[in-house]
Amino acid sequence: MADAEAIPGNEAITRPLGPTKVTLQFVAVGSAPLMKRTKFTVNGHDQLSVVYKFLRKQLRLKDSESLFVYCNSSFAPSPDQRLSSLFESFQVGDVLVLNYSLTQAWG
Repeated sequence: MADAEAIPGNEAITRPLGPTKVTLQFVAVGSAPLMKRTKFTVNGHDQLSVVYKFLRKQLRLKDSESLFVYCNSSFAPSPDQRLSSLFESFQVGDVLVLNYSLTQAWG
């Protein structure tokens, strides 16, 4: 039960961990191509690796091309990080700001 927490004494009732829907706002950094649409609502239980795949498709990048994703212009979260936990910890207003770049931009 990685995505749900059992309530003691009643195994039939579970609640999801974190928000089920997360709004992401993408911001291009450096020479990265701009996206026509920058806000998307996604499943909060997805991992950041899903965002990498989505961005590669949106930006029409080949697998051999570099892609860097940063949270709030400060750090690169692990690809196995859940979007809901990033959102709960680093949201700005009602969105999680993710910066993307084709070259390394921050630490």
